[in-house]
Amino acid sequence: MIVGSGLIARAFQGFADDQDTIIFASGVSNSGERDPIAFSRERELLHHFLEQTSGRLVYFGSCNVVNPDQNSPYFDHKRAMEQLVISSGKGLVLRLPQVVGHTRNPNTLTNYLRDCIVQSRPLTLWTHAQRNLIDIDDVASIATNLLSSADTPSLVSIASPWSLAMPHLVSLFEQVLGRKAIVELIECGEHMNIDSALAEAVARDIGLDFGPDYPLRVIQKYYGSPHEA
Repeated sequence: MIVGSGLIARAFQGFADDQDTIIFASGVSNSGERDPIAFSRERELLHHFLEQTSGRLVYFGSCNVVNPDQNSPYFDHKRAMEQLVISSGKGLVLRLPQVVGHTRNPNTLTNYLRDCIVQSRPLTLWTHAQRNLIDIDDVASIATNLLSSADTPSLVSIASPWSLAMPHLVSLFEQVLGRKAIVELIECGEHMNIDSALAEAVARDIGLDFGPDYPLRVIQKYYGSPHEA
């Protein structure tokens, strides 16, 4: 069963008729969200499906929740929802970094970077801030493998081995788009600490290539064709 209709929900359509697994891909997706009503809506929906299911519910968390500096309403909410799912004994939390796929959502990091570069809008970059890109197709492949195993822990981070500084990430977009970004650099930001060992092991087992050029290949796949401003 699929709850939701966005990028992640579409990638897990293979579970649409699975009566033992709920893919909970509905809720707050904008990390800048501050409206309590939006958080309450997701919490109530999650409670409902946890109470209804006798099987397993898959919830998508954020790799950034381990960063103590991320104390916004969004990340506080994500931590609480992760704990709710894990404590229910019915859930699997899959923490994700910046997922890349075909979506018109302007709030995704990669769509925002693309739009700023193509439209010649200034970008303010924190020099030490890191972001980790992963292809939505690879998320689905790794997650499907994890769901087929009885040994999968209740909390797994699905990410690539490559957490890149924002200036480096923007340089890859410049390479793919053939356009220069207008950038202001600020000396601040934090590294991402992601334990992606299990996801990397699964990737090797199923033949996914997480080589050093992985971030560039992901950007090329989704942003390599011409885009209008």
